[in-house]
Amino acid sequence: MASNLKSIELQCPICQTKNIINVPEAVLAQKEFGTIKIQIPPGAICEHQFIVFVDNKGIVRSYEKIDIQMALPSEESESEKSGVYTLRKLIRTFGTVGIMSLIHSKVFGYPSFIIVNENVDLTEELLNTIGDRLLPEEYQGFKTIHLLQEAEYGQILKDVKVGKDTLLMDSKQNILQTPWEAKLKFEEEMIQKALEIIDEEEQLFLLQYDIGKFIKEAELARDILESYEEISEKDLKKKIITGLNIPKISNLNFKLIKEFVEHRFSPNLIYKIT
Repeated sequence: MASNLKSIELQCPICQTKNIINVPEAVLAQKEFGTIKIQIPPGAICEHQFIVFVDNKGIVRSYEKIDIQMALPSEESESEKSGVYTLRKLIRTFGTVGIMSLIHSKVFGYPSFIIVNENVDLTEELLNTIGDRLLPEEYQGFKTIHLLQEAEYGQILKDVKVGKDTLLMDSKQNILQTPWEAKLKFEEEMIQKALEIIDEEEQLFLLQYDIGKFIKEAELARDILESYEEISEKDLKKKIITGLNIPKISNLNFKLIKEFVEHRFSPNLIYKIT
């Protein structure tokens, strides 16, 4: 296995601690140009979490600090001990940015690939079932989360194309590729709000509600776009605000609506916006 790994020395951009991580060479080979984005979780280098940008030769190009900090109980709840994957357990498994990325990819319809080893007890069926529970019924039933065995990773990538519109991560809490540029503020706010609730089922219901509310907004935007040959961004915002009976729509929310329309419905609808 060692021959399939590339050792990369990193230096924490916060405390300057140095250490080495191992990245599958097949991951680097996916990027003929540009860089891959790897999330470094707390404990991998030091107590901090950050993002490192690495080129296809394994050379570090830049770092980015991660400001998101969420306090989680160190001990498992009774349901978690019995094998139930709660929101808190998923965050402990995939990291804060990891679970936000998985939620984003599930909501917006991006395929996700997770590199795992034999010690991971999760299955594709379980992860897709959990993801489906966050979505309205008409968006459920699509297998978008895939597990790649670490030992077979290089061979699998020859058969499965991991393209630009793909989330690629591993079970060590590293985010190796994301198909979006924006920060996951929507997911961060949802999760922080949910974690304030003790009841684990209520946490899920709150996530379902927020995601369902957002999707209704995106569906309204789709319906408006379908009724026009072209429409200005300003007029589209006005019609969304009127249709939702709200005082305003934030730039972030409008960007997310356009992203959802493009990836869940049709990119042709986005071309109508002038």
